Amino acid sequence: MEEPRATRSPGLTRGHAFVVATAACIILSSFQVGLVVGRHGAPAQAADAKAGRLAQAGTGRQSAVIDALTQPAARAAELEPDPLEAFMEVYEHLKGKFYQPLGEADKKKLAQGAIKGMLRELGDPYTRFMAPKDYAEFHLDNQGHFKGIGAVLAIDQNTNRIQVLHVFPKNPAAEAGLKSGDYIVRINDEATDDMSLDVAVSKIRGEANTKVKLTVQTPERRKKSDPKFLEKYGIDPNEPRTDPVPVNPNKLRDLTITRGDVNIPVVQTEMIGKDIGYAHLLMFNEQSYKQLRATLDDFRAKGVKGMVLDLRRNPGGMLEEAQKCVSLFVRKGVVVFVQERDKAAESLPIDARWYGGFEQPLVVLVNGFSASASEILSGALQDYKRAVVVGEKTFGKGLVQTVVPLHDRSALVVTTAVYLTPNKRNINKKGIEPDVAVPWDLSEADKAASEALNAAKQRIEWDIQLQKAVEVLRPKIIAGAPVGANAGTPAAKPAVAPVTPGAKAVNK
Repeated sequence: MEEPRATRSPGLTRGHAFVVATAACIILSSFQVGLVVGRHGAPAQAADAKAGRLAQAGTGRQSAVIDALTQPAARAAELEPDPLEAFMEVYEHLKGKFYQPLGEADKKKLAQGAIKGMLRELGDPYTRFMAPKDYAEFHLDNQGHFKGIGAVLAIDQNTNRIQVLHVFPKNPAAEAGLKSGDYIVRINDEATDDMSLDVAVSKIRGEANTKVKLTVQTPERRKKSDPKFLEKYGIDPNEPRTDPVPVNPNKLRDLTITRGDVNIPVVQTEMIGKDIGYAHLLMFNEQSYKQLRATLDDFRAKGVKGMVLDLRRNPGGMLEEAQKCVSLFVRKGVVVFVQERDKAAESLPIDARWYGGFEQPLVVLVNGFSASASEILSGALQDYKRAVVVGEKTFGKGLVQTVVPLHDRSALVVTTAVYLTPNKRNINKKGIEPDVAVPWDLSEADKAASEALNAAKQRIEWDIQLQKAVEVLRPKIIAGAPVGANAGTPAAKPAVAPVTPGAKAVNK
């Protein structure tokens, strides 16, 4: 049964309609005013005053609704500022108000300084800016060319003098007569007695076709810690050196060397006995694979039965060269997994075109200065059980950088990815642990190298890590089993490694 509805008189209905229509007009007008104020960005104070006046027309809930509708969408002071606008404001103020006019050189310094500061705030030591000159030198380095004289310097800790550790053949230093072991007494007639190694190197380096004058002395060959050598100069042999040993002025000679583009061998080799080849790979540039492959061919021709690959103090370099060098020793599989932000890890495969056919036993030497591409190579050879890794834990740089050229011939080097070994080990800030640990303090190693140079010793006579590598290699040579037959399958089941925050899980 339906409930009857109450009847309403026509007069009452029209009165109610008039009141409702009037209220609607007031609300609609207030809403339009609010939109205008918000759209045109009127000052907050004026908007508040107008909103207050409109609110007086209603009471209670109606007042709150009208007040809300008439507020600006966002006050001017509450808008999110753009940091780049502030940067440009500062730059314009400097151009217009700095007490000295800014020239083009000043503008370049300001721009480059701002870029460097911005990158520094990221907290990533590998993301950096390269000025045009630095970028040009970076290109030369990757091509295997350097500007200078072609010599490696160090400090002889027995005499505290700057000494030539190595002179590369067919380069300016060798052609001028500089010898390994020579002490550099003066550079352009400036004494080196109180000169740091870095300062000495910077004074010797320079543009091609410029000259540098070196005053040198070839020291007497002597045994380690020979007291008679020091006593000859009136020095207590038991007293640690704090100043350079005096030189014999009658044995000094001047060399004028014309600097040039130095071609430094990326791989240094020697034979240990008749059956072991030793190769020191210094860096990963465009020459690394080519020279390392030529080394393997030479070792095979000499009938080597095992090899020591030295990656100590190798700072890394080009990822493509690391890929080729892994492919040189392993037939198939993955060189490394590369994981970019918000992406699953992608594999960089071994390429059969670069396989070198060298299947003799292999030992890899590493230390705390083996980094980046060195860790890719040693990590892959370790995961595939292709080589025994001997030495010390590596540096732990498991990041990939991309070089982005800029319009003014400068470049941005930015970290773009994390890399994982074939077993998906994330070694960033962890390093690669050697299979056979042989700790050796760096200063002690340098001292041993310097003393061996002065005593004309072979590396195997003083290098304790190399001695251990040969000790590990000998039983494998005697066993005579080829080690390359099963290469291509990681020795252990891959495990998902921790990755950078925000990255997706690695696909197995």
